[in-house]
Amino acid sequence: MFQPNTANFSSSIASFAGLSTSLSTALAYAIELRDANITVVDDCGVIVLEGEAPLACLARISDIAASIVGSRFCNLIRPI
Repeated sequence: MFQPNTANFSSSIASFAGLSTSLSTALAYAIELRDANITVVDDCGVIVLEGEAPLACLARISDIAASIVGSRFCNLIRPI
């Protein structure tokens, strides 16, 4: 009989929440992103970046996100 392993499921949810918090903090402290307005949201295990940032900063934002969450992010930031 199949029984879901709720301990692993809740653990992965908690780890994604921690990753989104870590990413928010890293983006907030990146000095070159001071003109950016970015929100970080966990959407079913995918970290979604939304907001606005200078065009020159978009690559740096993606680099920071990839270093923290790997490939599990979606960058929806609009250039200003």
